[in-house]
Amino acid sequence: MSMQLVLQQIIVIFCYVAVGVGAGKLNIINPDQRKYLTQLCSGLILPFTILSAASMEIGGEGFRNLGIALGVSFLIMGGAMAGSLLLTRLLHAEEKFRAAFTSLISFPNCTFLGLPLCQALFGEIAVLYNCAALIAFNVLFFTVQLPLFTGGKINLKAILTVPTIATFALLAMLALGIHWPGPVQTVVSSIGSMITPLSLIIIGVMLSENDLLDIFREGAVYLVMALRNFLIPALAMLVLMAVPMDAKDKLCVLVYLACPCATLTTIYSIQTDTRPELCARSVLFSTISFAISLPVVIAAGQFLFGV
Repeated sequence: MSMQLVLQQIIVIFCYVAVGVGAGKLNIINPDQRKYLTQLCSGLILPFTILSAASMEIGGEGFRNLGIALGVSFLIMGGAMAGSLLLTRLLHAEEKFRAAFTSLISFPNCTFLGLPLCQALFGEIAVLYNCAALIAFNVLFFTVQLPLFTGGKINLKAILTVPTIATFALLAMLALGIHWPGPVQTVVSSIGSMITPLSLIIIGVMLSENDLLDIFREGAVYLVMALRNFLIPALAMLVLMAVPMDAKDKLCVLVYLACPCATLTTIYSIQTDTRPELCARSVLFSTISFAISLPVVIAAGQFLFGV
């Protein structure tokens, strides 16, 4: 994979984001509409994106690679959570900062940003590895992270989101060799393809709702960005070097794990009043910085994996 292709995709991504910024600044999409579009994207379009991958033939090796990707995703996200909680305890940070910091460091934006990016760079196989990242993300976020935000107990039912159910449906279809009939596949793929422009436009609208200068004045965002955009991907590279996967597949998994802070962190921080300003600024700063960190991570991954 040439760095020229990577840079072209970064430009494409930020052009979509720029459209969202313009729509937000011109009030074409207001904050309430942005929230609705976010629900539409995650609740309807993302499941279609996932199910569109039922056209693939992955075989035994594909399922082996999927299992490896799932294990790596759990290890990196879970390890980041454990490390973040330990660090904030050593620093005697207050509970709300601990919850916000842990979520920011541990969970990448592997759906709204990672999926369209990986589809462009790696093709249809990117949807399969998104399933691995999505399962690890949902299990850890809703069983461990959410109680940190709410102070409540683990709710296993919260894991059963529509995208998670679609993920398990896809895995079942792939295992049984079931494919959509031609016309149905066309509809599923067409709706699923909307994930790229819509998710990136939503990110742009979110950026437009904030004063960018305030982001750079928040000292903690620099630490979050350094850990989320650089340290976590570096650890993921070390883990991926030791697993038996094709170099291109390793790189795809790496890009998912190297994505900036998840927007879901901001959503739940606002709902629970858990340092929402810090979370919003960190997510935005991490997303902006992704234009710099992504080429660095991909170049390092290509060198280490021998792509």
